Amino acid sequence: MPWQQLHFTVSADEVEFISELLFAATALSVTCSDKLDNAIFEPKDGARLWEKTQIVGLFDVTSDMNNILHNIALGLAPQPLPPYHVDILEDAVWERVWLEHFKPICINDTLWICPSEGEKPNDDKPVLWLDPGLAFGTGTHATTALCLEALTLLPLKGLTIMDYGCGSGILALAALKLGAKKAYAIDNHPQALLATRDNALKNTISEDSLTVLPPAECPAVHYDVWIANILLNPLIELEALFAKRIPAGKTLLLSGILDRQVDELLQYYDKDFILQKKLERDEWMLLLLTRK
Repeated sequence: MPWQQLHFTVSADEVEFISELLFAATALSVTCSDKLDNAIFEPKDGARLWEKTQIVGLFDVTSDMNNILHNIALGLAPQPLPPYHVDILEDAVWERVWLEHFKPICINDTLWICPSEGEKPNDDKPVLWLDPGLAFGTGTHATTALCLEALTLLPLKGLTIMDYGCGSGILALAALKLGAKKAYAIDNHPQALLATRDNALKNTISEDSLTVLPPAECPAVHYDVWIANILLNPLIELEALFAKRIPAGKTLLLSGILDRQVDELLQYYDKDFILQKKLERDEWMLLLLTRK
């Protein structure tokens, strides 16, 4: 089956936000490349992107591209859409090609995230074997990395975890690797549910330990830690659901928001939750809250 590719040409400081808008518009993957053929070798000031970056969102061939562009334009308003074009990508095992660039990551010297066909690191830390398939989440994006870091800081042994907007299932699976007893993984995209189940199999995690469901089937059970790595507007809309499902004193991790969006988000959460801690990476934020 062929795919649609939506190409934008943007400046380096626009890449993160455009990426999030593409994922919010149901992009199956987002990739970046140099528009001007200017190589970057071993940057001394940390990772950076090209002055002119081509960012490409991959969509199902049946996706309504006019509607996708409309939604992205709403997210950018009042700024106009950057230069773009759409083309067709013939079918290929593109996720396998992408995995060639996915290298092992160690989170907070506590947990390894490794490609499913890689070699086991030479230490005794737990390893999460991951193949994102057609779903978002490998630990390389700042928001996912923040959630993983937060999980390594929490005492998870014996707890029940919710990963709401699970993508590849990386956060639910990481929590189980770190000692959680039970995890639920929720996503509205069927490909994310498939990727999560596949990754559970790769890590020999049983159905008793991990339950994968669409949002409509979110169970009303006791959650000790609820994770939502989404975007600002969905997080605002979901506050009432989170408040209903999370017991008093239990933990909520919110990510997918920029530092300039924190105050706005907290206006909606302050009535039901107490902010305990903030973690920041590359202008992205994670908020650790507890239910009142």
